[in-house]
Amino acid sequence: MTPASVLPWAQGLAPVSLSEINETAALQQRVDRKYLVDPGTWALVVGSLAPAPRVLEIDGTRAFRYASTYYDTPGWDCYRAAAHRRPRRYKVRTRTYIDTDTHAIEVKLRSRTGDTVKHREFLDMHVDEDADLPREAFEFVSGFPAIAAAAAELTPAVTTRYMRTTLLTADARVTVDSQVQGIATDGRAASFGDVLIVETKSASRAGEVDRALWAHGVRPSKVSKYCTALAALHPELPHNRWSRTLRGHVSLVEPVRAGA
Repeated sequence: MTPASVLPWAQGLAPVSLSEINETAALQQRVDRKYLVDPGTWALVVGSLAPAPRVLEIDGTRAFRYASTYYDTPGWDCYRAAAHRRPRRYKVRTRTYIDTDTHAIEVKLRSRTGDTVKHREFLDMHVDEDADLPREAFEFVSGFPAIAAAAAELTPAVTTRYMRTTLLTADARVTVDSQVQGIATDGRAASFGDVLIVETKSASRAGEVDRALWAHGVRPSKVSKYCTALAALHPELPHNRWSRTLRGHVSLVEPVRAGA
């Protein structure tokens, strides 16, 4: 897989560095909107933006391999909280940046107002996707009052793999994920096929990318890589919230392999 084959729509965009994105649009506290977009429509959306967004580029690369392992309790408490739209909920995941072999632990907390606050700490150790949280990650997670009581129960549930490209506009940071798969601990996998998962991350109001997507007939979707993949892999779980996405975009496939 090469960046050019994955991202023809990004090749003409000006680059932006990781440091500049971190300085201007870290947006750890933010409002997220997610969209399921076919590649052709997304190319039209990007082409309609003025000024054009800039694309994250590192050493000539504009698409980066990610793997995120999500942790849940034996009773799927994190999943069920999202499925039942509980106002206060959390997600715990380790994230591996495959191209640099860098690992982090992340906690995402959702407030009653709908804001998402993400907390991240980079790890000095390798993360085994099939093992429990490593000590350093467990200590980080246990420090959050909303999670502390359940921290010892958390075990790997699903690992998502995908290619990510990041755009910077005047009012938002936008991630574009392609070739998304969710892989269960038993090796089964659910795939989003060719559809792109586009996420806009802005401080409050909808930004120019949101408005451009709406102008092309694309509305926000109820999609969570973790929850939608888990629902496809475990259809016995409550999944009405993601039924339309499951019917239209997700299928069971052979999983991709680590580092592929």
